[in-house]
Amino acid sequence: MRNGYQVDFLGSGHKIELPQPGLAVQADILQPPGLPEGELVIPYINYSLIMSRSTKQALYSAANVNLSKMQKVPSKKGRNWFVDGRVGASNQIPNYPYVGTQWDRGHLTRRTAVTWGDDSDYATRASNDSCAYTNACMQHKNFNEDDWRAIELLVSSFTSADKLNVMTGPIFTRADRYYTREFEDFPVRIPAAFWKIVTYVGESEDEGMGLRTQAYIFFQDLPSIKDPKGRARIRLKDMQVTTTEISLWTGLEFDSALFESNPLKFYSGPEVIPIKERNALLKKHANLLELDAGITSDISVREAREKFPLEDFYEIISEVGWV
Repeated sequence: MRNGYQVDFLGSGHKIELPQPGLAVQADILQPPGLPEGELVIPYINYSLIMSRSTKQALYSAANVNLSKMQKVPSKKGRNWFVDGRVGASNQIPNYPYVGTQWDRGHLTRRTAVTWGDDSDYATRASNDSCAYTNACMQHKNFNEDDWRAIELLVSSFTSADKLNVMTGPIFTRADRYYTREFEDFPVRIPAAFWKIVTYVGESEDEGMGLRTQAYIFFQDLPSIKDPKGRARIRLKDMQVTTTEISLWTGLEFDSALFESNPLKFYSGPEVIPIKERNALLKKHANLLELDAGITSDISVREAREKFPLEDFYEIISEVGWV
């Protein structure tokens, strides 16, 4: 049975809903032909995802991870890639763009993140289920096996909690590259970057009790592709971002708890601007006074995020170009 992502996995007091497509991407969501009309979320064992019609790749993949119930899957089992018939072969990227190329089938939800359960047979089925082509995006082998591995290892070796919600997805921009093998092939759109959000319930006094969120963006740019050993220089703290930033890049609307539990808020605080320069800005631009209030007030931060001017939102859409 494919249970899919469970919103109450972290406990009934910490329900985390799946991301919802915003106005910019709603029309691009695939209605899987193998699911009832109106059901857009595709469930797998311990994770779920939704698909983009235009890129034929997932907009995001969301998993529940229980590190205390991890099972070891035999090396020759649980790694069978398959085309998901519920989605339809024409609505997903098959194997041929990857064969004999520098591009890997990059798992969004990592295989070893879902290989947990009460017994090894269940974990093996979960491992196989993670190898759906719908759960893969084109990642250059140097990026997949090096830079991206850094954040994947963070999840597998997490020490702050046993139970995690892990959401992952690609970032597409107007500057994306395309890959095609043969004349008139469907051009496969290569993500410019990938994001990951890890949410858990803090269990230590040092870190603080309650819900905690870490958000990351890794760009699949030329430096990351050219350098096969870049992970050695990566400091994960430097890769952390606000939940707002991922929302703006992707057009997805996240559960409000993922904003409030992320220590990196919408505003970064007045200390990032020298006092003299800050005061000069406030005198020159009266409209910044509202922003300044948001720096120090959580309520103002929430209101600013929820009342983001529509014209500004459309300007961001035109600059980023998600679809």
